[in-house]
Amino acid sequence: MRVVASTVVRESVFGRQETGYVYDVDLDAGTVDSRVPVPAPARPASDANPRGGIRGGRGVAFTPDGIVLATYDTLVHYDDGWQVDDIVESPLFAGLHEIDWDGEVLWVTATAVDALLRIDGREVHVAWDPHGDAAVSLGLPSREPGLLERCQREDAIVPRVDQCHLNGVTRAGESVVVHLGLVRRRSLRDRLGRRLGVAASGESIVVRLNGSPHPQILVRLRGGDLPTHNGQFVATGRIAVNDSTTNTVRIYAAESGAELLAFPMPGTWLRGLEPLGGGRALVGTAPAAVHLVDLATGEIERTVKLGDDPNEAVHGLAAQQI
Repeated sequence: MRVVASTVVRESVFGRQETGYVYDVDLDAGTVDSRVPVPAPARPASDANPRGGIRGGRGVAFTPDGIVLATYDTLVHYDDGWQVDDIVESPLFAGLHEIDWDGEVLWVTATAVDALLRIDGREVHVAWDPHGDAAVSLGLPSREPGLLERCQREDAIVPRVDQCHLNGVTRAGESVVVHLGLVRRRSLRDRLGRRLGVAASGESIVVRLNGSPHPQILVRLRGGDLPTHNGQFVATGRIAVNDSTTNTVRIYAAESGAELLAFPMPGTWLRGLEPLGGGRALVGTAPAAVHLVDLATGEIERTVKLGDDPNEAVHGLAAQQI
């Protein structure tokens, strides 16, 4: 099985060292066949966050034309020899995280502007704005209707919000599953509670979109001040979430939202989740490693080590049978 993993080198200094890599891995042999540096972002001054910010690679996906990698603000298209075929940019590309190819179009999460995007060729469309009709049910403020489309049309900078850390997307049948990694509560009571050390008030939410702006809430993880990642179906009726705060993979029942299983992962910076079928999935950690995991037991069946730097963390994962 061929696996592509992207990484972020946290705390790296842009312009002085590589901030992330893309690894081409033979999972069966447990070897790294190639490694290429992640291209520089288009707007390197956009985000100074030292943990990640503009650094490194984000989501990856196999398409019929090759491999697509998300950086902070671009989509980079590679051929099978890791030559860059194309780079796509848009005013809506800010804080890109996970991406998913559904066989026809590419789905992209733009975390810094709280938007789910659909990419058809080089055409970029706003697929869902959580600050629209769904804002009240999700506990988010509304924003100016049509703002994202206007900024795109005028090639203008979209105001950064990141109030729900929309960081994960997968296509499941006729629906789209989206992960809101941290819905940030903005009320005065919540702000005072954080200052006084009261329990965190944020929450992570996994939702399903069925062609309606009103999402079906599948899973809610209440009481967090740091985001979770990669919430998606891993089997019929089962959803997995990477709880990055505790470095724990959590499995939930989609029908009830109840937690069924939780198991810790080694290392830190738990990111990346690629279901393989048969109750197994790939999971990424730091120092950069890819783990093959049995989702029924939490047993790690195989680990492919990518590097030794404790600050290099896997972010995106994609797999293809060869």
